[in-house]
Amino acid sequence: MEPRRVTRRRFVQSTLALGAAGLTAAAYGRAAGAADRIRIGQIGCGGRNRWHTQWVKNVAVQANAAVVAACDVWKQQLESMASHIKRRFDLDPKLYADHRKLLEDNDIDAVIIATPDHQHCGQLIDAVQAGKDAYIEKPIAMDMDELNRAYDAVVAAKAVVQHGTQGRSSPGAAACRALHASGKMGRLFRVESTETAYAPYWNHYARPEKESDTDWKAFLYNRPHRPFDPDQHGSWMGYHDFSSGTIGGWMSHFSDFVHAATGCGFPVSAVAHGGIYAPTSDRRRTAPDTVTVVLDYPEGFVTHFSTHFGSAVDNETTVFFFEKGVVRTAFGHNPGEPVVSGEGSDHAERPREKKALELPQTQDHMLNWLECIRTRKAPAADMDAGYKQGVAVVLGDIAYVTGRKALFDPSKRDVRPAV
Repeated sequence: MEPRRVTRRRFVQSTLALGAAGLTAAAYGRAAGAADRIRIGQIGCGGRNRWHTQWVKNVAVQANAAVVAACDVWKQQLESMASHIKRRFDLDPKLYADHRKLLEDNDIDAVIIATPDHQHCGQLIDAVQAGKDAYIEKPIAMDMDELNRAYDAVVAAKAVVQHGTQGRSSPGAAACRALHASGKMGRLFRVESTETAYAPYWNHYARPEKESDTDWKAFLYNRPHRPFDPDQHGSWMGYHDFSSGTIGGWMSHFSDFVHAATGCGFPVSAVAHGGIYAPTSDRRRTAPDTVTVVLDYPEGFVTHFSTHFGSAVDNETTVFFFEKGVVRTAFGHNPGEPVVSGEGSDHAERPREKKALELPQTQDHMLNWLECIRTRKAPAADMDAGYKQGVAVVLGDIAYVTGRKALFDPSKRDVRPAV
C-alpha cells in the first residue's frame, strides 16, 4: 500500500527533520502531511463508536480532524452510523462492509477500532500494517498469542496507537500518581474496586434479526462456524467465545488505572472465581456476570477486582490502601475527585482529616492521540500500557476459566496455570 500523498513543498520541508527518525514509509507520509486534516475511519458502528464520533467532533477544531469513513458487517448499523457522522461533520462518509477495504483507502490516516473483543488484535494488526495509526478499544486481547503479535506489529510499524482506557488521562489518575510518588502515605499494599449494575449492559445491545442483514461469517472472524444466532451477534459480550465479559470490559479499566497511578510492573499472578448468578442474566450466555479477580504485583501489593450484576450496590468504588490511610476514588474509567484520609490506620503520621486531592490539568485522551499522530510521540495509553493491561486481563480470564492460579512469565511473554 502506498503512503498518503504529500505535496512537494511539504516533502522538502520535512526531509531533514524526519530523515533520521527511522520512520516507516507510511509513518513518514503521515508526519509529512502534518498540517492536513486527520481523516479517520471507524471500524465498528455500535454505541461505542457513536460515542467516539462525538468525541472527535468535540476536539475537531483543536485537532483539525474529522471522521470520514465507517465500516460494519451489519448493514443497518452502518447506514445509521453514516447519518450520525454526516450530522456531526457535514459530509457523506465512505462506507465499507469489510475493514480491509477501508484500510486500503489512501485518504484515511487513522482508524478507531470498536468491534467485538475477539476482533481487536487482528484488526489492529491489519491497520498498522496498512500504514494507519489507531485508537483501539479495550480489552486489547483475549489471549497472549494475539497480544504478542499485536504488540510486535505496532512496534514494527512505528504506529501511534492509543488504547481506550481513558481514565489514565484523567486528572484523578494524575492526582493519585503524584500522591503515590510522593511517598507521603507510606507503602501501598492493596487496591480494591467494585463495579456493578442491576442488569448486564450487554442485555440491551441491538442485534440483526436476519442473517441477510449482516455478514455472519465476518462477525465470527476467527471463531468456529456455527448457525446464525442474533443473540450472539448482538449481545456478544455475554458470550465467552467473543469476550471475557466484565474482566475485559471493566477490569481492563481498573487495572490500567492502577498501572498509571503506581507506575508498577506487570502483574505476576492471578486467582479468580465467578459464574452466572444474577437474576437479570440470560442463561443462554456464557461469560460470567459475577467475578472476583486478585492480581499480585512484584512491588508488594495486590489488586482485588469485584463485579456483579443483579444489584447496583457499591457501584463505582475504588480504594487504595496505604500504611497511613486510604485514597478513595470512583472507578478507573473516570476516577473523579480522589479523597485521602487516615481511615483505617493507627499510624502516627496518618492524615487527621479527609481531603480531596488537588487535580492537575491533563490533556483530553482523544486529543492526545490526535496530536501524537502529528508529532509521532507516544500517546498516554500507548502500546506498552495496552500490553500491560492486556496481560492483566488474560491472567484474570485464564484463572477464572481454569479455576487455578495463573502465572505470567515476562521473559517468555506467556501466561500459564500454576502446576
